[in-house]
Amino acid sequence: MTAHHFVGEGGYSEGLLAAGGAEGLLAKVSALVDAVGLQVMAEQAVPFPGGGATLVWVLAESHLVLHLWPEEDHVTIDLHICDYRTENEARARRLRDALDRFCFAPGSSGWTELMVGGRQLVSA
Repeated sequence: MTAHHFVGEGGYSEGLLAAGGAEGLLAKVSALVDAVGLQVMAEQAVPFPGGGATLVWVLAESHLVLHLWPEEDHVTIDLHICDYRTENEARARRLRDALDRFCFAPGSSGWTELMVGGRQLVSA
């Protein structure tokens, strides 16, 4: 099985700040997932004292996790998309790019693509 696994981090974007909290973020990011042709099966937001939160989307193709530290102006993203039934590399890359634009302040993001299923490491 081949999979596409991206880990990103960066500073808070205006979009995150304007989303209206965890519920607004769940809806906005679910729409991004849908827009690239992937499918949300379940979603959950867990808020923490100080305004931070962990948001999880279980996808038909695997998962997406956002960890938010507004007090530190820091966001991390874990995106894992599998090719179990169909080739999803283009969808995974489009979602990574959409998340980069929505979640991270311009110029603040850094991404790593991890090797999964024997694939070669590709710079993201």
